[in-house]
Amino acid sequence: MDYQTQLISDIFNASSSKHKLPGVQVYHNNFVENGIRALSITFPTLAYLIGEEGFRGLARTFLLEEVKTQFDWADYGANLASFLLQNAHLTELPYLSEVAELDYLLHEVQRSSDKEFNAESFNLLNEADPASLVFDIAPGFRLAKFYFPVEQLHRLAHDPELAQAGHKQEVFMAELNKSMNDAINLETPRSIVVWRPEYKAEMLSLTHEEVAVFELLHKKQSIDTIFARFTNEPEALSPWLSEQIVQKRIFGVLKSNEV
Repeated sequence: MDYQTQLISDIFNASSSKHKLPGVQVYHNNFVENGIRALSITFPTLAYLIGEEGFRGLARTFLLEEVKTQFDWADYGANLASFLLQNAHLTELPYLSEVAELDYLLHEVQRSSDKEFNAESFNLLNEADPASLVFDIAPGFRLAKFYFPVEQLHRLAHDPELAQAGHKQEVFMAELNKSMNDAINLETPRSIVVWRPEYKAEMLSLTHEEVAVFELLHKKQSIDTIFARFTNEPEALSPWLSEQIVQKRIFGVLKSNEV
């Protein structure tokens, strides 16, 4: 990561201000420092990967170019991924924009409205026509597509066990490097589902076969439409449904007219 950090620092080593009035300079410096701090909270994986110095330079440049129109700093930064993608100097590090996109997605899911898990509502599956029912999905339930292994990069930044040198770290880094190299030749992106079961946002990589079912779930299609996906493999339906309930990707069952 040393080369990467230095590259980011060199690219975004811009002057923080051209103001000459002391009062304005102090205000500007406070604004920039608050912005850097806020962005580091919203984009922790990106901050880890490029290092503190590199992230400060990146955040400072973004703050000077992207006008803040939001009152709450937590609402700022939605365009950072596209800012990275459009920067001609970062063609050597194309995965950074996807990391920023994942960070902001998790940030949004984390702030999604709370919802009560309704175990009793699953009785409707035995009482009503599944064509008239929909699943009540978890807070922040979203699907996203990435070419690079952003889930592994996120784990690298947040799993304390991977910070310790040893066999586990070596195996993980070998797998990560292979996934990063494979990303260059991918014809279709990887898919992940993101949701908040309780207090913390979670994510799961999906196989090509799983994506179709989760897309129906995300679009709140009727339960009979979702169940129909298991027509050729009916024995897989019960384990799949149990898994979604246990992991709280599904919070209950609703009648279609209640959605």
